[in-house]
Amino acid sequence: MELTREIYWNIVWGPAIYALASVAVLILLRGAWQRIQLWRKGTPEQRNDRLGERLRGTLIEIFGQRRHLRDPFPGVAHLLIFYGFLGAFLATTMIAIQEWTGIHFIAGPFYLGFSLFADLAGLMGLVGLLMALYWRMIVRPERLHSAMDDWIALGLLLLIFIQGFLVEGIRIEATELDSAPELARWSPVGYVIALALRGVDPATLLDLHRWLWWFHAVTAFGFIAYFVYGKFTHVLYGAGNIFLRNLEPMGKLSHPDIDQMLDEDEDALDRLGIGEIEQFSWKGLMDLDACVNCGRCESVCPATISGSPLSPRKLIQDMHGYLGQVAPNLLANGSSEGQPSLIGDGQGESAPAVLEDELWGCRTCGACMRECPMYIEHVPKIIDMRRHLVMTESKMGEEAQAFLKNMDDRMHPFAGVSKDREEWFEDLDVKVFGRGDKADTLFWVGCAGSMVDRNIEVSRAMVKVLDAAGVDFGLLGAEEVCSGDPARRVGGELTYQVCTKENIETFERYGIKKVVTTCPHCFNTLKNEYPDYGGDLEVVHHSELIEELLHEGRLKTKSNLDSVTYHDPCYLGRHNEVYEAPRAVVESVSKPGALVEMEKNRSKSHCCGSGGGYAWMDDKPEKRINQDRFEQIQGCGAKTAALSCPFCMQMFSDASSALDPEGEVRVADIAELVAESLDD
Repeated sequence: MELTREIYWNIVWGPAIYALASVAVLILLRGAWQRIQLWRKGTPEQRNDRLGERLRGTLIEIFGQRRHLRDPFPGVAHLLIFYGFLGAFLATTMIAIQEWTGIHFIAGPFYLGFSLFADLAGLMGLVGLLMALYWRMIVRPERLHSAMDDWIALGLLLLIFIQGFLVEGIRIEATELDSAPELARWSPVGYVIALALRGVDPATLLDLHRWLWWFHAVTAFGFIAYFVYGKFTHVLYGAGNIFLRNLEPMGKLSHPDIDQMLDEDEDALDRLGIGEIEQFSWKGLMDLDACVNCGRCESVCPATISGSPLSPRKLIQDMHGYLGQVAPNLLANGSSEGQPSLIGDGQGESAPAVLEDELWGCRTCGACMRECPMYIEHVPKIIDMRRHLVMTESKMGEEAQAFLKNMDDRMHPFAGVSKDREEWFEDLDVKVFGRGDKADTLFWVGCAGSMVDRNIEVSRAMVKVLDAAGVDFGLLGAEEVCSGDPARRVGGELTYQVCTKENIETFERYGIKKVVTTCPHCFNTLKNEYPDYGGDLEVVHHSELIEELLHEGRLKTKSNLDSVTYHDPCYLGRHNEVYEAPRAVVESVSKPGALVEMEKNRSKSHCCGSGGGYAWMDDKPEKRINQDRFEQIQGCGAKTAALSCPFCMQMFSDASSALDPEGEVRVADIAELVAESLDD
């Protein structure tokens, strides 16, 4: 007996199946083309570089499901659905190839493996779908906002898998169960169904099989046609979005050349930032269609958790809905003019897609972007819309206005501070470039490091560490101006570029090529954003330099700490992938096993709440973000919280005063811990 089966058993084969397939594919292609045409109404953007890296990353994300698995239960469910669907698709494709080519290759031992593979794939998909239904119907986490489309998608897939098994079970009962049981058992799920159907009238089974087969075919082709109109769009648009992802460091923002814009058009100042949907790039519009409303971004957003009006999930979904609303206008004349506003305060007759309060809630920590399996770029969109509010509409809170004005007037954001940038080191023997001194490395102190008392202690500790290691360093003193990071993140791009260009001129004047800083925000800006304006620098964070000095034996430390945890700053960790260097530094001053990790660590670290300008602003959330994180520090049981960011220091010092007045948990920078442990 030949090990095979009749593929289209009991089916009157005809052109109908091809007609159905053709219609379904045409509907799919038409829908995809319409969206592509809509995306093209956005502004140009280059995303065709480093193709090998893009392809490798896409394959890893798609087949490894790396980001999905960051949340284990729904991640495993999605993994099973993905591989179940992929296996079923491959099995169906092999059948189609055999039919179209006339080459009968699904036979012999290969047929047995094919049968087992197809059944296991279907079973895998079925289990994944049941897990997904359990997740949505029973667990129902707060982040999920199930819509009709979610149920349609799950129901359609569930129906397709169940139909396939029923059709198979009927065929096995009628053709193999008694006459060739050795074949039937290679389709285990179908075999069980066949056993359940044993004894049913043969004529009834034949009619039921034929009816179910065509119902299954129509359902499958309906699924194909629906592919680009509902939940399943993420299979195509999401894969494309991953391939076209931003390959630059996550903390790097776009760099509009305002001087050039003004040279080309003196009215350009009236159009800074993004205030209309068509001003986003084509990739920015594609982002909106790739969103699957999964809520992973919302579940980790510190602003959402604190009770802020911002939900990154809702923001993208609302913009997606708005894009669909204005699509006829965009396709007809390339403009959303005449439609409700993209951004507004919600006080007008027509509700805007995005409320201003939502935009001002963002701390730019990047947690949303790190969790998103579709690589949607939430933060850059928010900053672009903030730029519009600040520079075009002059709409911002009093606190933002105050620190931007102070940056314009005094080149730092600390309004009301009487300290200058040199007071903190008057009694120290340090080199200053402006006094004619030469040095290999610039110690970039930053505004907080020279003007905030608690962070001045960190700066002085860093000087002690650098001196102990024999590092040839110097300071800019009064010539150092703000890196511009606070202004850029709050939307004040003009102020940012003034700071940037002045600093770059200073670096060039003194021939500065290497910079070390204790501030992750300055680190990110100097390292990733200054090169866009000609700033060619080697920039290291002090955790990286100290780790290097320890490794080279230039620093000798004693292990003093019995219990310590480390908090990953957003702009050092998530935005720049620096996780291990600060931990190595902490371990160098700790006893074995003293380092205790918080549950939210490394790329999942919880924001301190000071990013996006919130070291100088306060939106008075229901729960303070810094206090939420400090409670996590307390919860891990460590007696010392090691930090590596002046803004985190500011936030945790405040939280400690409120939640730990007895000072049971010490908050200290890694530079302070190293300075204290130096083996004199």
